[in-house]
Amino acid sequence: MFQSFVVVVILFVLINAELLRIPLHQTNFTRRSSSIDHRSSRSVFKVRQYLINDMDFAYYGIISIGTPSQEFKVLFTTNSPHFWVPSIKCEEFSCYKYNKYDRTKSYTYVQDDTPVDIEYDSGDLSGYLSGDTLNIGGLDIPHQIFVEATSIQQYSSHLVKYDGILGMCYPIRTAEGTIPVLTNLYQQNLLYKPVFGFYLKRYSSSVDSELIIGGSYPDLYNGELTYVPVTNNGYWHFIINRIVIGHSTICLHCEAIVDISTSHIIGPLIEIEAINRYIGHEINGVTIANCDKISNLPSIYFDLGDKLFELTSEDYIIVLERYNVCTSAFMDAVLHENSPKWILGNVFLRRYYTEFDMKNNQVGFAPSK
Repeated sequence: MFQSFVVVVILFVLINAELLRIPLHQTNFTRRSSSIDHRSSRSVFKVRQYLINDMDFAYYGIISIGTPSQEFKVLFTTNSPHFWVPSIKCEEFSCYKYNKYDRTKSYTYVQDDTPVDIEYDSGDLSGYLSGDTLNIGGLDIPHQIFVEATSIQQYSSHLVKYDGILGMCYPIRTAEGTIPVLTNLYQQNLLYKPVFGFYLKRYSSSVDSELIIGGSYPDLYNGELTYVPVTNNGYWHFIINRIVIGHSTICLHCEAIVDISTSHIIGPLIEIEAINRYIGHEINGVTIANCDKISNLPSIYFDLGDKLFELTSEDYIIVLERYNVCTSAFMDAVLHENSPKWILGNVFLRRYYTEFDMKNNQVGFAPSK
């Protein structure tokens, strides 16, 4: 599985004949209270969790664990089942700047202590299981099991701004045997449906990005959702019928996933090179476009459920205004054997409201408002 939770993306561009690394630091966020929609005959809820936009490369939300509450910034991901935050017992350098969970300060803490090891491409994480009350979007979720991370060996952990990860995959893929947050919500009768969706906006937008849990919010998208069936009951894999650019069909029946923890669009080397030839020229592994001719670049179409979803050049070109450099959002990566061939990241999610329906095993798409 391609672990895409590392969202501190370093873009490589050629400036003055030197390779420049651009770290991402500034965060644009005005804290708003999350909301709970109580309108349902079953006295259960829909939750709207507002998200922090970190320069269009990462979206994460503020949750709390314990009673009294301890706040954490977590990266929501559909590419992992794991839920972890740093433990107060993590004394490594990689933990020094992050909020850490202290079980001794919560009277709703439930001891478990089952040891856990998680392997990521960028490093390993280890710790043990604990139980406590989780609050997300203003809704308390009792008895949520999570990982207290006592050792975090991610190479970029000192750069990212979030404290931990909250995975939203299916429960059967949790190696540590815990119940994921969405499943736990539904089993405790706290949700109308085991459904969630993402509504992402650009960094420059005055509109908040959101995670919606428990149902749809049609006010956030145009028309009807187009659904595609999930092909892997562990992860949110689905099939792209084809990808079209110009007169070329790039792939046929390609397995994919949509993931908020990936900023770009990831695909196989040959297909990505075919797309990027339409966009610009490669310098040190990065495709550079002419900033003055972005409007002349072709649209790219993704056939999902026999409907074409368009990305224009304004969607898939990343503009680094400070350096007057424009790069393609299409990147290749070395994927594991069982990974989907394509990962549609935030570039796609900003254009299309995306809903994940665990009850009906499907993923839905509609143009965002």
